[in-house]
Amino acid sequence: MENKTPIFFSLSIFLSLLNCALGGNDLLSCLTFNGVRNHTVFSADSDSDFNRLLHLSIQNPLFQNSLISKPSAIILPGSKEELSNTIRCIRKGSWTIRLRSGGHSYEGLSYTSDTPFILVDLMNLNRVSIDLESETAWVESGSTLGELYYAITESSSKLGFTAGWCPTVGTGGHISGGGFGMMSRKYGLAADNVVDAILIDANGAILDRQAMGEDVFWAIRGGGGGVWGAIYAWKIKLLPVP
Repeated sequence: MENKTPIFFSLSIFLSLLNCALGGNDLLSCLTFNGVRNHTVFSADSDSDFNRLLHLSIQNPLFQNSLISKPSAIILPGSKEELSNTIRCIRKGSWTIRLRSGGHSYEGLSYTSDTPFILVDLMNLNRVSIDLESETAWVESGSTLGELYYAITESSSKLGFTAGWCPTVGTGGHISGGGFGMMSRKYGLAADNVVDAILIDANGAILDRQAMGEDVFWAIRGGGGGVWGAIYAWKIKLLPVP
């Protein structure tokens, strides 16, 4: 009985979470209807896809503990439209939204919560588009620093970007928190070199710098991840390598 109780308790919590106030609409049906099909729901089975995905980019082993709160579902949007629809669907219920880029939030802020929550993992939003003519790049926020640096060096041996050392850090959270790095003494923080961004607000609206306004644009560059909305992508200024 001792071994079964935690599983029963977890399943009971899960069933209650799935029935959180959705106004009669089911979260998974909403996602599927809006073209968001890459998702998995809570499972107490340690070998399940849910648990493998949950632990895939938890960088602090403290939060691998089975007693730590788990999301009701994990959603992996693959485009800005899917990210927007994901936010809209979750907001129909009473869940907290947690956004995870590289999982380097050592306090577990991107994948734990004291209230029922949904984890939106941005790992599939990892495209980097380099424009050498303007010396800029659009970087989806699920891209890691390693993926960003690789894309830059594939296009140019003279340009780089001022950001951190660890290749598995996600650009979404890194730039949202400021982004101290290898060339900061010369060029400042990563956030100082963002010239535009695509933000998904709490209503699912897709906003660029002009649409969000300068106050919000200022806040998202260093004000912390997941506070002002979901960053879909950053437009960054590429910099000459010293």
